[in-house]
Amino acid sequence: MKAENLKVNGLVEPIGYSYDHLTFSWENTGEDLDEQGKLTVTVALDSAFKQVVAQADCRQQDNLLTIAPDFLQKKTRYFWRVQGASFQASSFFETGLMDEGWQAKWISYSEPAQDAVCFSKKFTSSKPVKTARIYMMGLGLYEARLNGQAVGIEYLLPGYHSYDLYQQYQTFDVTHLINAENELTVTVGNGWYKGRFLFDGGFENIYGDKQKLIAQLEIAYEDGSRELVLSDGTWGCTTSFIKENSIYDGERQDLAAKAEKLTAVVLDDDRATLTERLDLPVKPVRVYNPVAFTDKNGDLILDFEQEITGWIAGRVESPKKQVKFTFGELLQDGCFYRDNLRTAKQEFIVDNIDQAAFIRPHFTYFGFRYVKVEGLSEAEALRFKGYSLQSELEETFSFASSSAKLNQLLSNIKWSQRDNFLSIPTDCPQRDERLGWTGDIGVFANTASYNMETRAFFANYLRIMRAEQIAQGGAVPVFVPYPKIKPFEGINPFLLGGAVSVWGDAATILPMTSYRHCHDQGQLKEDYPLMKGWTDYILQKDQAHQNRHLFDFDMQLGDWLALDTGIKGSVMGATDSSLVATVYYWLSAQNTANAAKILDYQADGDFYQQLADEIKEAILACYFKGDDLNLAPETLKAPTEQIRQQMAQGFAGQKLATKVDTQTGLSLLLHYGLYPTPAARHKLAARLKARLDEAGGSLTTGFAGTPVLLHALSENGLDDEAFDLLFKEDSPSWLFEVSQGATTTWERWDSLLSDGHISGTDMNSMNHYAYGSVEDFIVEKMLGINLPELTGETWTIAPHFTSHLTWASGTLTTANGPLTVKWVKNGNQVETTVVLPPRTKAVFIKQDGSQCQLKSGSNQFTEILADNYQEAVNE
Repeated sequence: MKAENLKVNGLVEPIGYSYDHLTFSWENTGEDLDEQGKLTVTVALDSAFKQVVAQADCRQQDNLLTIAPDFLQKKTRYFWRVQGASFQASSFFETGLMDEGWQAKWISYSEPAQDAVCFSKKFTSSKPVKTARIYMMGLGLYEARLNGQAVGIEYLLPGYHSYDLYQQYQTFDVTHLINAENELTVTVGNGWYKGRFLFDGGFENIYGDKQKLIAQLEIAYEDGSRELVLSDGTWGCTTSFIKENSIYDGERQDLAAKAEKLTAVVLDDDRATLTERLDLPVKPVRVYNPVAFTDKNGDLILDFEQEITGWIAGRVESPKKQVKFTFGELLQDGCFYRDNLRTAKQEFIVDNIDQAAFIRPHFTYFGFRYVKVEGLSEAEALRFKGYSLQSELEETFSFASSSAKLNQLLSNIKWSQRDNFLSIPTDCPQRDERLGWTGDIGVFANTASYNMETRAFFANYLRIMRAEQIAQGGAVPVFVPYPKIKPFEGINPFLLGGAVSVWGDAATILPMTSYRHCHDQGQLKEDYPLMKGWTDYILQKDQAHQNRHLFDFDMQLGDWLALDTGIKGSVMGATDSSLVATVYYWLSAQNTANAAKILDYQADGDFYQQLADEIKEAILACYFKGDDLNLAPETLKAPTEQIRQQMAQGFAGQKLATKVDTQTGLSLLLHYGLYPTPAARHKLAARLKARLDEAGGSLTTGFAGTPVLLHALSENGLDDEAFDLLFKEDSPSWLFEVSQGATTTWERWDSLLSDGHISGTDMNSMNHYAYGSVEDFIVEKMLGINLPELTGETWTIAPHFTSHLTWASGTLTTANGPLTVKWVKNGNQVETTVVLPPRTKAVFIKQDGSQCQLKSGSNQFTEILADNYQEAVNE
């Protein structure tokens, strides 16, 4: 019996993080788990646990305990352990400056703005060092070295957050790097802070016009004395060999450039907005060797055989005047292609390599599979490796089946998650966008949380979202962080503020999704003001529109990128946007009610539950006539619809045929149980099947409908239709992308056409996770792995078998160890094996609806396949 993977707030051995709550978690393994009785968490000031500052017993099933952080002191290392009857395991965490005022000051330089600068400070340390910590932040992006050694093995520091609202500084243990004679150097580039960013060619100096740094090195000596090295006017500042750097455009270096002295100046910039970090480290998680070929244009191309986010690095052994790498994600007609990147150059250029050198970018990243190489021979180019960069997250799900294409789809989904989970959840990693679109991660969050332990990653993003919400007066922007651009004629409307449903609803979807997967009440409590704020924001607008509980006012994005309008290239779907918005209004009210109940906020729980019930009644009254769907609801004449028609006229010069009985509209009503009677449910299901038949058995859904489509089908006796859609191979479909050679998921169903040509370049990424939301159907329906209810402890295992596969298997990492489901068909029989980790409650639901309690270890079931078993279960 043992405990492993000990975490604080989802982090392993965190140093200098923000601890607004303290949730300790771990994984237990071993056959004698059931004999352990209570588990106890102890926190102490010493590794021998003599100076205990907190202790509590935990609930066994969750392997998780939240306690109040009121005992925490600044700049202190705490040791903690979990112990049972026959085991114990320990770890540590460390606080930052907390409420201590900074002694260091922000510094910059007086000369005109540079693309990158290097700050430096020399100091001595003549006594034995006990500990040394550096508290630091550079804006835009920074890399620090102490005596030539990297300070922290992470990149693109300090990550991307709302720098105008608060700044997350980092804490590093540099005890092992201190010498008698020392030099601390910090190179600072542009990044999101001042480099080109955002739509329509982008903007510069969004948050500031010059790089700046704050650094506070604190050394504690063995004799009890202390020493400080602070950023101030005594620091040196020079130009850098990095001459150009941009998130979109890449980086240019001149290795022969001589450092020119700049004048360091002390700034009076606010230090009260500095706060401990929540952002996870960005690290290289995988390394790839390329293959090389010459394309039809005669260009040397490196193919890394997988689309990744990151950069390349390698050693150049002989002098070169210039080496240039250009990054792209596609070939077209056998040639390197990058037109879909819009204005993003995605280049890495190194000039004047006078001697052998190892080169890599510093303040940018690329989304790529292919790299065009200039200035190197093929043999020289093959020395370069591809480094996949992402925020450091633990992967928690694996899958295999008898279908190679389905297996590739699951790989593609996970890769798009890896590639777009870099500091924040982005929409794409390559073109001139790379924004934290709230709706995109909202629809993908459940799948993301099966694939990886997303708790800490979401916690950081949700804190940024809350800061932006406060700044926006309760609204949640369509992307977070949300740079504030002064309005001008012709400005992109997405930069004018405001909020829309689905996107804003990420404020309630992400916290509840995270809680469902981790049961972290401490984090849910932190997120609750965000949830309440968003629901209250819609409610106030609702009350200003006669309190009808129909979200049929304001601009909405509706079912983004759906295929059911008949307008080529349209971004708007045919589904009534008011229906989509009102369903999500109900969902956010219900999520907020559920969170309030979990947190024992009784008055709030009652209030938001009543609101959710009233919204549901409004949906039923508007969209149903008895048991029949109302095909001409009042919302088709509402302000939202008028705005939609104006947008459609401006975009395509056409009128939209807005409907409620689209695949998306029907799926939303079915999946969320928004119908008056069982008879109405059956009629909705019949209509959904008819819509599929009318589309030739193809899906037509966009961002709002796709996540619920297969679930709605399967939950309503249409398993065959759901699996037929999943395994469909012609366009539009998930496996069409696989057949086209995709290694990630696409932004559009038709990002590439059947002949392999790109469908358009205006908004077209080959690496976008939204439609990868289908993976939760594979987990929850195909494998039948269903999380416990919000306030429950029992897993439900209810696999759905399909003629498209002979076997399928998946393993999900839980707090008690791996949970595996595998089913194998043999003739008309199917054998299912469920391996349940210790101390885990679960039931198995057979095809006939009967339930069996599962035991720890291996459980096996043999059943006769029945064509109509799902209909019987749902009746």
